[in-house]
Amino acid sequence: MTRQLERKYIELQHAITENGGVQCSQLPECFFPEDEPDLYLRKKLIAVAKEVCNDCPVKARCFDYALSAHMVGIWGGTTADERQKLRG
Repeated sequence: MTRQLERKYIELQHAITENGGVQCSQLPECFFPEDEPDLYLRKKLIAVAKEVCNDCPVKARCFDYALSAHMVGIWGGTTADERQKLRG
């Protein structure tokens, strides 16, 4: 992990702690739907995850970290594919 990426991770963890946790930690199946074979159900899981992200106070930091770290799953209201497109 690069120093910049490590710094972003630490900032994200501090923000989560300062906010008393985050709702996504209670719904891991929604935030990592890649292995769901049923396309309809996968899309529903993604929609639920994005809805949770909309109200999250650490959404921007989460997105920034995931974009830099090439994470899988839903982070900062985006899928891995959406973040890949943003990276170009």
